[in-house]
Amino acid sequence: MKRSKIVLGVAVLAVFVPLAQARPKNKIRVECQIFRFAGDAVSKTFADQEIWTTGEAPERLKDKVTVFNRGWFEIGKKRLEFEDGKCFWDKKEFPIKEPGKVALPHENITLAYSPALVMEEHDSATLEIGSKLPIQYFVRRKDGLFELKETELPTGLDIKIEAKEEEDRGNIVLEDMVMTLRSVDRREKIPGVNLSVGRPILGEQEYRFFLRVKPGKDYGILIRPEHGRGRLLIRLRASSTYSDTFREDDGKDKSTQ
Repeated sequence: MKRSKIVLGVAVLAVFVPLAQARPKNKIRVECQIFRFAGDAVSKTFADQEIWTTGEAPERLKDKVTVFNRGWFEIGKKRLEFEDGKCFWDKKEFPIKEPGKVALPHENITLAYSPALVMEEHDSATLEIGSKLPIQYFVRRKDGLFELKETELPTGLDIKIEAKEEEDRGNIVLEDMVMTLRSVDRREKIPGVNLSVGRPILGEQEYRFFLRVKPGKDYGILIRPEHGRGRLLIRLRASSTYSDTFREDDGKDKSTQ
């Protein structure tokens, strides 16, 4: 009887050890392209699937953030469009890699950042994007005249993401995605001057998302900053090794095929 127990234990070990070693850890990549609109472009957006994983967040961010998987933004005579899980500019697919090859009308829209984060499932990753933005402003001198000055402020963007995959439902869940935006949100007032030309003051705005997305598909996040003009548009794409949409930096992009 004792021998049979040993044989059984060896058999079980022989079956389960190879299975535990057969599958590598799931790697998840989250890529973003962050566009800044100079004004309020004519637009229309739709959500044809349940993207938010909680009802609390969209209600709290109402009138500030719109998440969608289909829509368009009219810029001059051209469109930036989200359709069939892809992003297009002027009816041509906008590349997730080397976006600089596409000429955008910078007076209306600019591609501000193109960050990408890679993590193992259930881990978190953080990306900090900093820039020194030179900004001009006026100060009143003792003689009553105004002097033009310039300063640099540490504007930028921080993104922290924790992700997992729902293989049975074919989704990647961004369990906690926090985006912190640092930008000029107001100016110091100059007594007797109605124009907003005083020293710039840096502000910080935090946005927290809980999203469920399809691997390799493009989604849009439209943000209306509390201060300042224009809007931010985030093109977001998540991919994974388990869904066979993940690509290494020097590999072929399979995520939209």
